[in-house]
Amino acid sequence: MALGVTGDNNAYALLKEYYGEQKLEALVFRNDPVLGNLKKERIGGKYIPLPMAVYGNGGVTADYTQVTAQAANTYSGVSMQVTPGHLFSSFVLDWQEFAASQGNRAAFLSVFAVRAFLAMDDLRKMLAACLYRSGYLEMGPVNAVDSTNYIYVDVDPSTAMAITPGAYILFGTFTNGSPGVMRSPNAVQVKSVGNVYNTGYTRITFQSAYATTVAVADYLFIKGGMDSNNAPNAPVGLAQWLPAYGNRTGTGWTTYIGTNFYGVNRSIAPDRLAGQYVYRNIAAGETYTQALLRGVKVVRRGGGVPTMLVVNDDDYGQILQDALANRTFYQDINGGGMKGKNAVTQGIDQFQLSFSTSWINMVYDSPYCPRNYAYILDEEAIRLYGISNSADILKEMPLGNEAGAPLVTSQGEPTTNFVFLADDMYTTSPQPLQSGMGLKVDFQFLGNFAVTAPAHCGVVQFN
Repeated sequence: MALGVTGDNNAYALLKEYYGEQKLEALVFRNDPVLGNLKKERIGGKYIPLPMAVYGNGGVTADYTQVTAQAANTYSGVSMQVTPGHLFSSFVLDWQEFAASQGNRAAFLSVFAVRAFLAMDDLRKMLAACLYRSGYLEMGPVNAVDSTNYIYVDVDPSTAMAITPGAYILFGTFTNGSPGVMRSPNAVQVKSVGNVYNTGYTRITFQSAYATTVAVADYLFIKGGMDSNNAPNAPVGLAQWLPAYGNRTGTGWTTYIGTNFYGVNRSIAPDRLAGQYVYRNIAAGETYTQALLRGVKVVRRGGGVPTMLVVNDDDYGQILQDALANRTFYQDINGGGMKGKNAVTQGIDQFQLSFSTSWINMVYDSPYCPRNYAYILDEEAIRLYGISNSADILKEMPLGNEAGAPLVTSQGEPTTNFVFLADDMYTTSPQPLQSGMGLKVDFQFLGNFAVTAPAHCGVVQFN
């Protein structure tokens, strides 16, 4: 039997790499469509005043003598004073990397543009996470721990959406909207982030062992999320503006809601100053969709015009199951003279929620929204106030509910001059490196979220 002729592997040394019209793919996750739709305002000053008329004077009755006796002449309003939060993202560029990667013949895309894109996208995703959280960069609870080597934890995917390899994590308790004592003052660096397919969790593996006292239900915090007084450093999101802490019951909730929030004691009228709240009646078999309809009802009762419903993408699947459980099939069979193929499609192209005269035409399934919470929002009552320019950070945000990731080519190169560009929300400065003088670029967002009319919005808790 003939063995045949083998190939000459030495010939591969003569071959070149082939480069066609190849674009650099960005393997980053989806951005948050809700953040892209928020109304943005550029502001200045030390805080944003939010005046609110909360309630009347209680001077209505059928007895005029009594009305005269209890006539009130005080104003029953409050004014919140919202201070800005901070988010920063930074990278350093070697001068040789910059010089050697300019032009299409030298690189797919310049190293400068790629690093700027990734730094900006990290900032964009962290701001999306902040929209639904409390301002401490608390990402979410731990679902499972590595009790042998203390090298990984498993979390819900919504907890890990804004966490990337290289980030520094602290662990601690988080109760009724406030962080407790950290398990260790030393942060651990993230090595990898990946799905655990048999559990539905996301596994975050660290470069070194974390504190042995880390337990299930502890929270992951991005290092730098709070100041020395345990006050939030980052923008304060819906978890504080429309809180659901402690199921809005018990001594913990009483303490939380009685603590001043931007200068206002919201306990005088929680539904008006802290938004509407619905807790799904699990014992009675209430479905997710039924709970959402109750949420729409109370938002309307509070004077809001609900136009946006935001849920986690896993909860969105449960809502669709509720809808599909009450579906009607329609079958269309081709006749003998028709050439088209028969087809059956199951699914929902667009989910709408209706109550009375209110229609929520856009339901956003956001992976940044924590599981078991849904937000029913009046878009006119939500603002993103920025001291710095927010145009660059938000220009790649989807405005509909479409899927997809941003393109690397959408990010240009920042200037190479050593300047402070407030209008472009970044600063460039010289950075000495071993290879010579490099360039340090700092992206900064200074601003905050605000619910200008909390009574017009609400939160629904599913679990």
